[in-house]
Amino acid sequence: MFGIRFIKTRPIDYVIQFASGKINKKGAGLSFFYFAPSSTLVIVPADTRDAPFIFQEMTKDYQDISIQGQVTFKVNNPEKLASLLDFTIDGTGRYMGDGIEKLNLRMTNLIQVAVREKFRSLDLTEALTAASELYEPVLQRLKSSSTLVELGIDVLDFNILKISPAPEMARALEATTREGFLQTADEAVFHRRNFAVEQERKIKENELQTQIAVEEKNRTIRETKMNAEISVQEKQKLVEIAKMESVQAIESKKLEIEQLKLNSRIEQEKKKTELISSQTKNMLEYAKAKGASMKEELSAFKEIPIEFMEVLASNQMDSSKLIARAFRDIAKNSEKIGNLNISPDLLNMLMDKENPNV
Repeated sequence: MFGIRFIKTRPIDYVIQFASGKINKKGAGLSFFYFAPSSTLVIVPADTRDAPFIFQEMTKDYQDISIQGQVTFKVNNPEKLASLLDFTIDGTGRYMGDGIEKLNLRMTNLIQVAVREKFRSLDLTEALTAASELYEPVLQRLKSSSTLVELGIDVLDFNILKISPAPEMARALEATTREGFLQTADEAVFHRRNFAVEQERKIKENELQTQIAVEEKNRTIRETKMNAEISVQEKQKLVEIAKMESVQAIESKKLEIEQLKLNSRIEQEKKKTELISSQTKNMLEYAKAKGASMKEELSAFKEIPIEFMEVLASNQMDSSKLIARAFRDIAKNSEKIGNLNISPDLLNMLMDKENPNV
């Protein structure tokens, strides 16, 4: 109404009001009324902004590549930037100047100059993987750029999001890579089959080794059993030999005892023989001595008449012996006797040995 308008800005917008070629108001996030016919409003973005970029470059092997990324920056001196680029807005808040486009273009040009030297020293395959290598040197170059210092801009971050070759070269690389992948896949299949064959061979070898180990173990067990049986048999033989030796020793001992007994009996018999011989000799000597003695005794009776001797003998005899002697004499002269009568009492008397009178 009557050219008076109201503007309200965000805290991230730095507003400058020019009136009659002079700065009337300035600051971030201002709200105020102004007279449009004589006022010019400039809004400089004071927040952190991301500026995308994309440009073409050529590698060492003369291949075109497309570099795409973004840079993050912040305006440190809005007034200085506003004096160098046009950030004028209309009554609706839309930019009338080309300050934003020129700022993004200058950032892109600075980045392109910074990365061009690097890509000119790389071939295509190296350039496609050089994004991480460019981060630090390009960021330092942007931070120290005199152009950005003049504009009052501080670069916060820099990223290369994509590096891509030309479409036909991309297809060629894809074909090469695909063939490489297919070859790698074939090699992988070959290695896998070879590995499977190798594993199968190892399994067979392990099975054979297991069988050999089992057979070796069985052989060891059999040998152990045989050795145990041999040891048992040897022990049994030793026991039998010991028994035989013991029996032989016992028999030998028995034989020795029998021999000792026999020798003892022989010795006894020898002693008996010697005793009998000595007794016999003694008896003979005694008989001889007795005979000699009797002979000497009887020699004294040679001169005595027989009748006198008989009378002496009869004096020493009992009645039964005298009767017996009488019967003997009768028997000598039996041819001269006609009849001989013997009474029973006489016979009973002669036969009764216990008769004290006999």
